[in-house]
Amino acid sequence: MKKKLICIALMSLCSGMLPVLSQEKDKNNLTDEVNVDDLGNNDDEFQEYFFKAIAERAVENQDKAIQSLQKCLSLDENNPAVFFELAKNYFDIESYKLAEDYLLKTLNNKEFAKNINIHRQLFDLYSVTKDYEKAIEKAEYLSKFEVFYFQELANLYLIQDQYQNALEALDKYDQREGIDEFRDDFRMVIYKESKNYQNGIEYFQNRISESEEDVRAYLNLMRLYRQQNEYEKAISTGKALEKIDAQVPELNAELALNYIATANLFEAKKYSKKVVQSLTLEEQDKLEVIKAFKDFAVENAAAQNAFIEVLDSALDSEKATSSKAELGEFYKSRDKNKALDNYRQALRNKPNDFKLIKNIIQLEIELQEFENLLETSTKALELFPTQAVLFYSKGLALRNLGKAEQAVQTLEEGVDYIIDNETLKLNFYKELEKAFQALGKTDLAEKYQQKINEMTE
Repeated sequence: MKKKLICIALMSLCSGMLPVLSQEKDKNNLTDEVNVDDLGNNDDEFQEYFFKAIAERAVENQDKAIQSLQKCLSLDENNPAVFFELAKNYFDIESYKLAEDYLLKTLNNKEFAKNINIHRQLFDLYSVTKDYEKAIEKAEYLSKFEVFYFQELANLYLIQDQYQNALEALDKYDQREGIDEFRDDFRMVIYKESKNYQNGIEYFQNRISESEEDVRAYLNLMRLYRQQNEYEKAISTGKALEKIDAQVPELNAELALNYIATANLFEAKKYSKKVVQSLTLEEQDKLEVIKAFKDFAVENAAAQNAFIEVLDSALDSEKATSSKAELGEFYKSRDKNKALDNYRQALRNKPNDFKLIKNIIQLEIELQEFENLLETSTKALELFPTQAVLFYSKGLALRNLGKAEQAVQTLEEGVDYIIDNETLKLNFYKELEKAFQALGKTDLAEKYQQKINEMTE
């Protein structure tokens, strides 16, 4: 299942190309239409029902469309255009067995036996129903006419653990269309799933021997070496690429990761700084390097100052959201004020990050910054109006700011949003007890004290 999800997540990057991945299709765009002008020698009644069915399907009234098409069959029981329309309507309502039956009936007509639209529709059906053997058969047929079905074949073979067949399908695609970044990424999925890293190493080595300017080949070769813990080979490959093009942002990330793995602190710091300062490198790549360096620093005291220096080297928070968040995490147990400052800087660039908000609230409570806590909680509730923890922090802030009545209102509203969190519920009760004591309402305070006693006995 993990493999299928990885593959589907990867292939979904190629938006709209791959019908096997699209569960919600445009119902009028699954295939090209069979020529509806050629309906055989039929009278006006037949054509009236047929075109009514077309119109009903267009407005997603498949049941009515099917009724009209069945009336067509009562007038012409072997009409392939009717079979095809019935198949599409049954596909729409997920009656896949009936859809298949009518598609196969359509193919039985010699005129339509080689019609690519019908074979496409069958491929879609077998893909959706996970009948992979039949889907592969159809994809092989369709690949003779449409090259991207080689990519579909690779996906299906991967799902079936037929790794070599998957790679061969990609090879055929590349032979027709040339190499492609998406297919290179797909290859990397296959190498990792099959754990046949040597196959991938040889493939990308051959690519480099054919073209020394094939940047992706260098980068993927480095990744495969790193996967095999062959860090020196990865570094050597990176240095060769650096001579060709030192401006590749992913190269700095790969070199940083390999130098961290080899505990080369000087080079690790040098390339990690380039990573966090990059304007073009993906955030996830930055985060991978930062996490690797942080783990290295936790285990090696001598690297801790270097780690902080790397993160501080980012020019501003908009370029280093992950850096600031990780720096906040690093400081959390060392210097709470520095941690809070870095979390706040990270939040400016990612104001909807609930994890960052919770970290800020936790530190504001610990540092007793109740004015700031009230502001943070109030703003966060505008984004997350049903999060009980935000009502709790706002209520706590209000009580500590001498606004006990508002605190009670906030806490009583928020307690209803608690779901399966006894610790948070207990904290609510403690705050309500304190707020009612501050208001002089001892009877209500005692009520919540009793609830607290029941939960802690």
